[in-house]
Amino acid sequence: MDDLDEEQRTLIPHSLRELTLHCIYKGFQLGSTVTLATALPYQLYKSRKNPSIIPILSRVGTATIYGAVGGVLLSIAMMHGKLYKEQYNQYKIWDRAYRIRNSASQNRVDKFTLSSSIMGGIAGLIIGLPTKMSPISATKGALMAIPFGILAHIIIKPLQNPSIETHKD
Repeated sequence: MDDLDEEQRTLIPHSLRELTLHCIYKGFQLGSTVTLATALPYQLYKSRKNPSIIPILSRVGTATIYGAVGGVLLSIAMMHGKLYKEQYNQYKIWDRAYRIRNSASQNRVDKFTLSSSIMGGIAGLIIGLPTKMSPISATKGALMAIPFGILAHIIIKPLQNPSIETHKD
């Protein structure tokens, strides 16, 4: 099946855009998680003689910005590489966008990471990475908080929807 019918086009009119936005968001998540996992231990080791938490977090936040941008670029490149192999098949693009949109787990992890990045951004503004009330401090805080949202998604069990069926006695 290569063509989309009218119902599918109205359900997800811009499937490539939706897939691209998903890859951008996952690139932010991947890049910031990998960078935090590598830069934080390195900075803690490097600063072991004079451990001061705010400068360490500021340097890790700067690395996380670069890591997130790298993650986005890598994610977009991988997406287009896969789509190129499939000759940009419109049905396959639509199918992926549909599955992503209706995936409870994808939506849940996205909500967790969005919530944690908002809290991290506020914390970055208050703490000051490097200066208080700076947009760059909010960006650093938001990106460093994304891995904790992913971790919360993994640790906290999702609520199960109650079954509609009733037992027949």
